[in-house]
This record gives sequence, structure tokens and C-alpha cells, in this order.
Amino acid sequence: MAASNVDVILCGICDVQHVSHVADYWCPECDEGLCSTCKNYHSISKASRQHGIISIDDYKKLPVEICKIEQNCTEHDKKFQMFCPRHDQLCCIMCVSENHKECTGMFLIDDAIKSSRSSTLFDSLEKTLKDIQDNIEKVVKDREANLDEIKQHHLKILNDIKDKRRNVNSRLDELEKNIIDDLNSTETQLKLKIETLLDKLSTKMTTIELLKTNIMSVKQHGSDLQAFIGSKMLEKDVSDELKCIQNLSEDDGFSQLGLKCQIDDKITDILSKITAFGSITIEKSQSPIVIGVGLEMQAQIFTAVPPSSRSFGDITASLVGDVKVPAGDDNSCITGSSVFPDGRMIFADCYFNKRLIIVQSDGTLDSEIPLSPLNPFDVTCIDDKMVAVTIGSNNKIQIIDTKTKQVTKTINTGVGRGITYRQGQLIYCGIGIGIVGIQLSNYKVYTLVKDHTLQDDFCYITNSGENLYYTDYGSTVKCYSVKGDKLWVYKNKLIMNNVTGIAVDQQGIVSVISNSNRSVVLISSDGKNSRTLLTKKDGITESYGMYFQINKLCVVSCSGNLLKFDIA
Repeated sequence: MAASNVDVILCGICDVQHVSHVADYWCPECDEGLCSTCKNYHSISKASRQHGIISIDDYKKLPVEICKIEQNCTEHDKKFQMFCPRHDQLCCIMCVSENHKECTGMFLIDDAIKSSRSSTLFDSLEKTLKDIQDNIEKVVKDREANLDEIKQHHLKILNDIKDKRRNVNSRLDELEKNIIDDLNSTETQLKLKIETLLDKLSTKMTTIELLKTNIMSVKQHGSDLQAFIGSKMLEKDVSDELKCIQNLSEDDGFSQLGLKCQIDDKITDILSKITAFGSITIEKSQSPIVIGVGLEMQAQIFTAVPPSSRSFGDITASLVGDVKVPAGDDNSCITGSSVFPDGRMIFADCYFNKRLIIVQSDGTLDSEIPLSPLNPFDVTCIDDKMVAVTIGSNNKIQIIDTKTKQVTKTINTGVGRGITYRQGQLIYCGIGIGIVGIQLSNYKVYTLVKDHTLQDDFCYITNSGENLYYTDYGSTVKCYSVKGDKLWVYKNKLIMNNVTGIAVDQQGIVSVISNSNRSVVLISSDGKNSRTLLTKKDGITESYGMYFQINKLCVVSCSGNLLKFDIA
């Protein structure tokens, strides 16, 4: 088959006749190009008149991977007729007989491709891509803001370092001045003491010189009597001076004085023990950005879309399947259900068998996961193998790998009952709180809808698009946006009471189980009207689990009887 990036594509019919004509059109069904002449014959031929012809220019716009999709099985050279959701694979009749004998849930491609262009999968993919773009833009803005914040942190820390250095320098300058002043003052005191002693000694020297002169004068010029009496007088003066000299050691100025400086240890620590001015570390905290991206692809692969013109009052249901959930050791009590993307179903068998049951679309047992002594109340599928289960008696949610049958995460909650999965979030009914969300990327818990009136143990929740829908067991059904805005509340005891399981179709029409009168009730997408769709006559008994699967409304009774209804 020609690739979409080939510049020249030849007409396949002409090419078989060894004639080279450039193709003006492309037939995806025939998987070949057509010139204008051959296109006219192709359009009136009974075998090909229904084929959707596109221009060659439009064909070249298709991605290369899409153009490589084969119309026929390369192994058996037969046209694909079936699709196997278990293997996510197109199959011809030979493929089915050889490789897919044990597969369940297979369906005709022709039944699905008629409405494939209007499939919610495309809407979901487009929405998810928009979500991814929005998240990237949010992350880019957040990271750019973080860069600015880091720059501001850098400037602040730099200023703090310089301020601290200035403060340290200023304090050291102050301490230096203080100790120098102290040094100068102390030196002055010491100088004063010694200089005072020197002044005293200088005076004594003058006195001694005078006494020496007096002694010489008396000896040379005095009479004998004067010499006798004078010597006695001079002896006393000399004795007094001798005592003064002998007492010099007691004078403070006579001590050997000096100066000594002891630097404070805290100052010397700066030079020896302090090896760094400080330290720079990376501060890490949870980003305020919550990534919310995910494909709402559950049970949507090749799903036909009901006509948008379908009237609420004209909706009908017809039973097309009746499957018995494999029994356990005791009577079943199914309180929760969900469906994997590959079409398998999972049920929470709560009170007696305390298990999860995984069932193929034909009702055959795939596997079961015992949870005793815990009571699994409700269950929701995260992907092909991971599920989340609310535990009725322990106020916790467990995330379980259904392949290994191991609990990978236990999340303690308040009293939680009904649960659903949406775009990387678990959303559950928090009794006495409202609707609570858990972001699986970081297990952050936050309240989506504050609703303290939500008090009943048998409340269930589902989601569709940007809306959340939940029941409160009495006679009330509520619809809120995922942002927490109330859209509508519907209550009508005359037609529904003890409401439990809830499901929403692609038009926003809500189906709920009314256990008091054993019925399924429809509520219009605007929450203004309701009508009974199914009753006891249709096989509805006490039930809690309900969901849509490929345009079929599935209702599972408490005893484990699964009814499938075509909705038209």
C-alpha cells in the first residue's frame, strides 16, 4: 500500500492494465488510488458504490501509520470481519477459528465502524490531548515561575550573605576598637604607676644629694659639738631615707608590669573551626500543579453512539443477555461492579464470600481474589489490571493488582462507599464529608464536593465528561461538576426510593436502581424529569451494581444475576 508521504500515487486499476495514470482519488476500502475515469466506474459499480472515496490530497494528509493499516489479514489474505477486545486485534474468519477460540466479547467490525467517526473514543482522545496541552502549559508556566522564584531566592540569599558579612565586619570592627581602647587605657595606667614611682625616686635623689652636702659641710666646717650633735641629727634623716628605699617593693610602680592580650576563643574559632560561611541546599516541595490527564476509554473501543436525536421519552430497553456470576462458597452479595477496558467485568462480593470476581463477557470465570476478612464494598477499574476497592468495614481504599492478586497501596479514608475512576483520580463518596478525590500520582486527598448530607452507607458514584453523579440511597440523585459546582439535584419518592447503583450514557441520561420497587429509573440529562425504564417484570430484583458496556445497560443483582439490556 502506498504511504501518505509519496509524492505521486498511480491509479491502481490503470496500473493493473499496465497504464500509468496519476490517481486523483483514494478508496480506503479498496486500498488503492483512482484516476477520475476509474473513479466514475468505481462509484457506479454495485460492489464499490458505497465505498467512501476521498481526494488524493486528503489522503496525503493522513498520518503514515494510519495509511499502513491493512484492510485484509496478511496471514490468511482474507478481509477483517471481527474485532477481539481481549487482544485489541482485528481478525479474519480464519484468525477467529485458529487463534481466538477462547476469546469472549468479540464483535463484528461492520457493527462498530458505522458509528466509529462519532465514537466517544475520538472525543475522549481529543479531550485528553487538550488536557495534555493544558497540563503542559500549566507545567511550563509553573516551571517558568519557579525559575523566577529561584532567581529571587538567589538574590535574597546573596544579599543575606553580604548583609551577614557586613554585620560580622561591623561587629569585629567594634570589638577591635573596644580592645584597642582597652589596650591604650591599660598602657596609660601602667605608665602612670611607673612614672609616679620615678617622680618619687627623683625627689629622693635630690634629698640624698642635700644630705650628702650637709654631711660634708658639718665634717669640714662645724665645731666638735656641732659635729657630734649634727651627726646624730643626720643619722635620723638618713635612716628615714633608708626606710623609704627599703619600702620601694611595696609600691605598685615597683612591680614588673607588662601587657598581655587573650583573644576570645569564639574569635579564633572563625579562623580554625568555622570552615564555611554557611551552606546552600536544594529545597524541594510538592508542586501546586495537579496533573489531571487520562483517557476515559473504558468500554468505549469501537462503541457505537446512540443517535443524538433520541428522545428521553422514547428510550426502550430489551433483554439480550442473562449471565450468572460464578458462585462462591456461600450466597453471593454483589455490592459493586465495574468493567475493564478489554471488556472483562469485575464484581465485589461483599458480605459472605468477601472476594473480587473477574468474569469474561460470556460469564465464564476469569479469576477471583479473596479479601477475607475484609468486606469489599465497591470497585472501579483503573486500567487492564489495576483496580481500586472501598472496604466497607475498615474505612480504607485498597489498590489491587489483579494479575498478582496483591495489594499495592492502602489509603486510609473516612467512611467511603461508592467509588469511580476518572483521569488519574479515584473519586469516592465520603460519608459525612461529600465527594472526595485522590490523585494517584501523589495520593493527595482533597474534597471535590462538600456535602455533609451524604450519610447513607449505600451511596454510589459515577462520572461522565466533566460531571459527577451520585446517589444517597434515599430518593435523591445529585449531579455536580468536577469543580464542585452543583448542576442539579433530583428527588422523587413516588418513582424511586432506596436508590443505589448509577450509570450515565453518552447523552447524560442517568439510570439508577430503585430497590424499594425493584426498578431501573431514568433521569433526564437536565435533572428535571424521570421515568421508569425496567421493573420486576424485566427481571429486576434487589441490585446495587450497574454500568454501561458497548451500549448495553448491565444490571447485576445482589445474588449475582447479570442482566444485559440493549438501549434504543
